[in-house]
Amino acid sequence: MSNPASRAHAAILLVTLATLAACGGGDKPAEREVMKPEETVVGDLVTAPERVEDRTNAAMEAHRDALQEQISESEGGSPDEEE
Repeated sequence: MSNPASRAHAAILLVTLATLAACGGGDKPAEREVMKPEETVVGDLVTAPERVEDRTNAAMEAHRDALQEQISESEGGSPDEEE
């Protein structure tokens, strides 16, 4: 390596290898903390199905009670009477 061109090539190779080693090519990337969807801007969209289900269940329960009351009245008994 007495020639200046080969010394320059060796220096470039050495700098390139040092740069690649400093990048941590073999290291695994650090895991980032992931936010829950409920805590992001789309939180309302994520929790909406649960709220809809709660409202639907409440409406079904009210409808079921009304139907039971109608059945009891049509049979001649009060809705509170059960056999």
